[in-house]
Amino acid sequence: MTTDATGRGDTCVAPSVFAVVLAGGKGERFWPVSTDARPKAFLRLIGSESLLQATVRRVRLLLPWAQTAVVVEEKQAGLVREQLPELPTVNLLLEPQGRDTASAIGLASLYLERLHPEATMIVLPADHYVPDGEAFVAVLRRALELLASHHDGVVALGIPPTRPETGYGYLEVGEPLTQPPGAFHVHRFLEKPDRRAAEHLATDGRHYWNSGIFLWRNSTIQSLLAQHMLDVWAGLCRIREAWGTQEVLVREYSAFQRQSIDYGVLERMERGVAMVRADLVWDDLGAWDALARVQPVDESGNVVVGEVQSLDTTQSIIVSNGPRVATVGLSEMIVVASHDGVLVCPKGRAQEVRRLVRKSS
Repeated sequence: MTTDATGRGDTCVAPSVFAVVLAGGKGERFWPVSTDARPKAFLRLIGSESLLQATVRRVRLLLPWAQTAVVVEEKQAGLVREQLPELPTVNLLLEPQGRDTASAIGLASLYLERLHPEATMIVLPADHYVPDGEAFVAVLRRALELLASHHDGVVALGIPPTRPETGYGYLEVGEPLTQPPGAFHVHRFLEKPDRRAAEHLATDGRHYWNSGIFLWRNSTIQSLLAQHMLDVWAGLCRIREAWGTQEVLVREYSAFQRQSIDYGVLERMERGVAMVRADLVWDDLGAWDALARVQPVDESGNVVVGEVQSLDTTQSIIVSNGPRVATVGLSEMIVVASHDGVLVCPKGRAQEVRRLVRKSS
C-alpha cells in the first residue's frame, strides 16, 4: 500500500467516496463487559485493538482520514477521541441519543452533502470481525465498481453462509449481473430465521448473510428516506436547515422512531438492491458464543480470556474482565465476570442475554 502526503491509503479512490462507521450499538448480548459506559464497539474482544479501531484500520487501507466519519451517541464521544485520535473532529458525528441505523445514516448524509455534492457513502458497522483487511478492500472495490453502473441503487455485501445461523439476516439473490464477478440482484431481505429455515438457507446457494455493509450515492439514500421514512426525513430536513444548532438536533432526534435502515428502507424497496458476494472470513460478533469461532481454544475446547482457572471444564467460554474466575465440571457454558456483574448461561442461549439486560433495565 502506498500513501500520499495527505495520508491517503489509496490514491485511486475518488474524493467523493466516504466511509461512515456506525458505532452506536449497545452490544447488550456482551453484558456484563459491554455496558452503557463502554459499549461493544469500544471493547478489545480480539487482540489489542478495539472493534472500532480494527474497523477503521481496514477503512484506512482504502480511504484517508478526511474521507472517514464515525457516528456515535454524544456520551461516547470521549471514547472515540481516545481510541481514534487521528480522526478529524468535524468527522465525529454525535447523536443526542441512539435511534438505530436509519437516523444515524440520515444524519451522516446531511454532513456528507456539505463535503461533496456527488458523495458516495460506504456504511460499515463498527463491531464486525474481518481479519483480512486487504481482501475486504478488494470486495469494496468490486462494490464501488457495481455502484458505478447501478447509479440510483443500493449495493450490499453478502457473505456466503458457512453454517445455519439464526442470529443473522439473509439476502435472497436472483439473477446474476454481468459485471463485476459475483454480483447479483437482491430478490428480498429475510430477517433472522428459525433453526429449520436457517438450515435450508445455508445450503440452497441462493441466500447470503446480510453483512450490514451498504454502498449508495448520498442523493440516493436521501431520496429513499424521503420515500419510505417521511417523518424521519422531515426531521432531518429541519436539522439540515438549522445545521449546528444543538437545540434543534435534540428536539428532532427525540421524536425519531428507533428503526434500522434495513427495516425502514431496504426491505420496502421493490427493486434497486444489488449484492456483491464477499468471500471473506467474517463474523458480526453478535454474542459471547461468537468467541468460539474467532478465538483460539485450549486443549479442552475452551475459550479462556483473563485470569481463569478451570477443572474438568470443556467446550466453554470463560472470560474474566477483572475478578478471578474458577470453574469446575462445566460443559458448553458461558461464564463472564466483570466489575459490573457476572453472567452464567448455556452457550446455546447466548442470544438471550439481550432479553436479560432489557428485563433488568
